Amino acid sequence: MPKGATPKQRLAWHLQHQKHCACRPIPATLLATAEPAPAPPPVDARFAAVVKAFARDGDVTYGGKGFGKTGLKRQGKIFAMLSSKGEFVAKLPKARVDELVRARQGKAFDPGHGRVMKEWLVVTGAATSWIDLAREAYRFALVRHG
Repeated sequence: MPKGATPKQRLAWHLQHQKHCACRPIPATLLATAEPAPAPPPVDARFAAVVKAFARDGDVTYGGKGFGKTGLKRQGKIFAMLSSKGEFVAKLPKARVDELVRARQGKAFDPGHGRVMKEWLVVTGAATSWIDLAREAYRFALVRHG
């Protein structure tokens, strides 16, 4: 830590130190100077209902960084999410994805690198319930990952 460090520099040092050692708590007076964490990005109201449907399930987590920042996860594996384009995406068995694509309720998911992911569906049909598909994806995750 630099000599005469500002509270912000001191806090940054303590946070880094805790990641590696955690031998002592960050002083409460220093924590009081910290800026509040930024608010999470706004969630599409339809997806908020999906998140709420899993809120009481202790095996399901929401959020993160990168690809999974708007995803519902079980044991760290995403089973439903909003894409960077705001599309609802669910992980389902390939046969189910194919069935929904044929029924014009969705399309195979391309995360942007030109390679379609066979077990991921982007919902395009208005008649398709996001919550029901998320539950189906969750059951698929249970079977797949135990």
